Amino acid sequence: MIAQVLNRQFVLDQLEEVRRELQEAATPERRTMATATEGPEIEPQDAALALAAIDEALQQETLASSGQKGFEPPPPERRGEEPAPIDDFSFFSRDAVLSNLQSALEHVLTEKEKLAQSDLPDDRRSFQDDVAVTDVSLADAPPPSRDLDGRRIFDKFSIFDIRWVSSLVAEGVRKLRGRFPFPDEAATAVQIGDRARLVVVGDWGSGLPRAQKVANEMRKVLDEGIAHQREQHVVHLGDVYYSGWEYEYRNRFLQYWPVRLGEEDRITSWNLNGNHDMYSGGHAFYGYVLQDPRFKRQEGKSYFSLRNDHWTLLALDTAWEDGGLQGHQAQWAQRTLTDSSGKGMLLSHHQIFSAYESGNDVLSEKIKPVLATGRVKSWLWGHEHRCVFYDPYQGIDARCLGHGGVPVYMTHAENDPYPAPAFYEYRDFIDKGLERWALFGFAVLDFDGPEIAVRYIDENGKEHQRERIA
Repeated sequence: MIAQVLNRQFVLDQLEEVRRELQEAATPERRTMATATEGPEIEPQDAALALAAIDEALQQETLASSGQKGFEPPPPERRGEEPAPIDDFSFFSRDAVLSNLQSALEHVLTEKEKLAQSDLPDDRRSFQDDVAVTDVSLADAPPPSRDLDGRRIFDKFSIFDIRWVSSLVAEGVRKLRGRFPFPDEAATAVQIGDRARLVVVGDWGSGLPRAQKVANEMRKVLDEGIAHQREQHVVHLGDVYYSGWEYEYRNRFLQYWPVRLGEEDRITSWNLNGNHDMYSGGHAFYGYVLQDPRFKRQEGKSYFSLRNDHWTLLALDTAWEDGGLQGHQAQWAQRTLTDSSGKGMLLSHHQIFSAYESGNDVLSEKIKPVLATGRVKSWLWGHEHRCVFYDPYQGIDARCLGHGGVPVYMTHAENDPYPAPAFYEYRDFIDKGLERWALFGFAVLDFDGPEIAVRYIDENGKEHQRERIA
């Protein structure tokens, strides 16, 4: 990922350029100099659709940033200078239009203009070669500076071929408005062993250097399982950034996925749908990444189940309907749990409650018949870029595992009280560099008959917590 494209002000500046180009394309009679910019022609109807979406996004963005919430800068006394807002370094927008713009900028700057290079000032690094966010920047852009309020910003940078970016944004909006048809059928249920291993990571698909470290640590766990001839499965809880384009799955997800091509018959891979996967309509999620041989057991479906004599794991698609349950998933999950023995575990991208964000009323309502079975013992979700354990909810142990690959600030000291209803949060961070960046991580679930031994491991291979689910 390019540093400038992770800076909110830079993105908004480019959005204005794209908006002007789309205004011209939406009213061809106003284009008096057709050769002034190069790139593909944009159909007027596509330009008008994208322009309306941009205007709506800008209106919302003026009210509040669509970036990551609840990650205020760490105390200024730590580094001797005022910390920058997280939007200056790690702007991961929850607005689909802005995310598509970021996807378009990255694609054009990297693939067409080839202006990106691995060269950043030392203050963006934590120590030696450990990159806190990204080591890629624009070759011809001035270095970042701070304004009078202490924010880290980039000087204005004009892309030569803005029509390419505008065309890609229009394409992304068109796909967003015409989503991939929801395949309302579960994949064939998979029987797993009583001593199977599940490796679970959430919000990992950034391709950033520290996300690659997570993949390396996951691979060590898999190699250990291979050595002990253990059945293994790897689950991603969703979100490939910025908006689930094919090149993003190829370059940021599949390239670093810890299961190698050719191992699909030994280690099974699974990928849940996330909101960022749907920001370009889910076309590449269903039509590209799930067609990779490593995900063949998923059969191109976005909800599925794994089961043995003691546990039934139900993976849900909470993103096709953003924060909901599209189609007959609730009925399928209720029926599956009722017909099975033992306990149930849910896997999803979105959460129904949080210590940091508002609850999800739609998902909470739709999941009621599933929880009413009384069979659900555990629920693992992502979405928020944290590692948080929650007090039992209706007898369910809920865990947020969204800390797989998106840089966020650690805003708490180790001994600060946990916000209700949380009783644990992983709070280690990179202790060098200008900012206090939280560590990434994942979980390992080792089934042992009716119990599951769970280990929580960070990007450096440190096991910071363990528990047993019974």
